[in-house]
Amino acid sequence: MKTEDRMEPKARILQAASRLFSEKGYDGTRVYEIAEAAGVNKALIYYYFHNKEDILDSLVDSLMTGVYNISLDFVNNCIRTMMREGRLSLAGDRFLFADQGAVKYFKLNLNRYYADIVDYALQNRHMVRIVMLESLKGGKHQGSLFKIMELLDSGPASSLHNSEKAADQEAHYGEDLVFFEFFFLIIPLLSMAAFYDEYKAKSHLSDERLRDLALRSYALLAEGLGGRHIAVVEDKN
Repeated sequence: MKTEDRMEPKARILQAASRLFSEKGYDGTRVYEIAEAAGVNKALIYYYFHNKEDILDSLVDSLMTGVYNISLDFVNNCIRTMMREGRLSLAGDRFLFADQGAVKYFKLNLNRYYADIVDYALQNRHMVRIVMLESLKGGKHQGSLFKIMELLDSGPASSLHNSEKAADQEAHYGEDLVFFEFFFLIIPLLSMAAFYDEYKAKSHLSDERLRDLALRSYALLAEGLGGRHIAVVEDKN
């Protein structure tokens, strides 16, 4: 029995819809096609969802929730923990570390966070493709990419940003940082995920090699950003 056959019907419906939406476009996919691909009858789809738009809403919400949870874990388990321990403080858009050891620890956790984000984007590349298509055509979910920007802590209105402020540290994200993160970190990552299958077919590279290239490239971009916003507090002893 195939793995997808053992999945719950609702999960099979969402998986089939994600694949079909990314291949044929949201407008070009019919509900009966989703039912056939999921191995369920059409009536069961309407048991779980009001209509096709409701399926898309559920997929987008699921994608956003995943990004948020990964980012929030990093904020809580690394940034807020280091702040409570006195190893990190925030001043505007700068991260002030107590010593080089704190910087090393932070970068280690940051690289793990990048790996989680890259893996999540690749695992959900069909959905990423849908979000990009919907954004470009100006549909209901045209603002989804900007929701990702907020979730990835690219502005003071972000709930993740507010999580950092909960530690009683003053943080402010300047417009240059927001611009850089959105157009040179988030958009390239989403583009890589959206075109991953086509690039793999053309390059003949393995998944392992492509993941390694993605991580190294993403870390390189982030390192350029971090150099401007990371500082070490001078040791007075």
